[in-house]
Amino acid sequence: MKKLRLCSVVAILILVIGIVAGCGTSTVSVVDVTYKDMPLQIHNDANVTALNKATITTTVTGPVVYAVKVGDTVSQGQVVATIDTSALQQQLASLQGQLSQAQSYTPEVTSTTPAVVDSAQLERARQMREAGNITEKEYNRILERSRPQVVTSGGGGGYNGAAVATIEAQIAQVSAQIAASTITAPMNGVVTAIYNEDRQMAIAERPFMLIQQHTPMVASLSIPRDAAMKLATPEAKPTIKVLLHVNDTDIPGELTYVDTTQPDTVPSVLVKATFNNEKNLIKAGEFYGLTIESSAQAKMLVIPSEAVRENADGKFVYVLTSNNTVDVRVVETGDTQDGVISIMNGLNEGEKVITTKGTFELGQSVTVQ
Repeated sequence: MKKLRLCSVVAILILVIGIVAGCGTSTVSVVDVTYKDMPLQIHNDANVTALNKATITTTVTGPVVYAVKVGDTVSQGQVVATIDTSALQQQLASLQGQLSQAQSYTPEVTSTTPAVVDSAQLERARQMREAGNITEKEYNRILERSRPQVVTSGGGGGYNGAAVATIEAQIAQVSAQIAASTITAPMNGVVTAIYNEDRQMAIAERPFMLIQQHTPMVASLSIPRDAAMKLATPEAKPTIKVLLHVNDTDIPGELTYVDTTQPDTVPSVLVKATFNNEKNLIKAGEFYGLTIESSAQAKMLVIPSEAVRENADGKFVYVLTSNNTVDVRVVETGDTQDGVISIMNGLNEGEKVITTKGTFELGQSVTVQ
């Protein structure tokens, strides 16, 4: 009985050791990421902004009282915020006082008055001094009065014309800052951003508020280079169909921009589509599904459809690294044809994706089948 139990324990240990030895290593199949001609059908989320927008900056730094909030509709000239100018008002009052003093300043004037004692009177005073009838001090006073007198009048303070001009320039600058403390909307639109709102502070020469118009709206998206270049050709233009999916509504639009300036080595190119938003269904700053279709075909990166996995966060693939470990890569996909799916973003030509079913961990070691 003991011998049987011992044999059972040994067998369990051997089984456990075998499991542990194989833990963390799986055998997988991989496929290279390659290019293939695919239908030109783009279905991806795109960021949408207004075609016309304005960033408000201020020339004044200070605490702010806001008259609007993000999402509010505003009209051109409407007051959207006011900056506290208490410190500027005090500075202005001080400068105005200095200016008043400077403007009331009278320049010094120097003049000469004739002597009040003539030479005959001075001679008699000299004789009286020698006779002892007047003192030396009294004689000196008479002597001083026998000389012409220099008189200075006016003056006071320390200002001059240059000082007055400097103060006036400072007053003009402070007055302009006070006037700029009332911030108005430069155009009709929607407030889509308020910067430093948490601090309730305006900082001079820095963005303060962003206002975007209701219409038109522009959706921007990066797509594979060859697809973008095909869309830019005159032949493809009549066949291009553009839709923006907003809730349950498909809003038609027009492809208005393809960045053809990028070098051939750049794999993805920016394109833009423009939409009329008179019904105000599209909200600036949001992401919406964008469809761009054409009868043309374009060279796109493709992988087998089964290599694409999906969870609550979106689509992803497992990529085999050079040291046979697993990397997890988020991807944007396009159309599916003949068992392969086009890849808009997330992969490069020549990379290897895992097609084996199952779940793998980031960094997990695998063996290629």
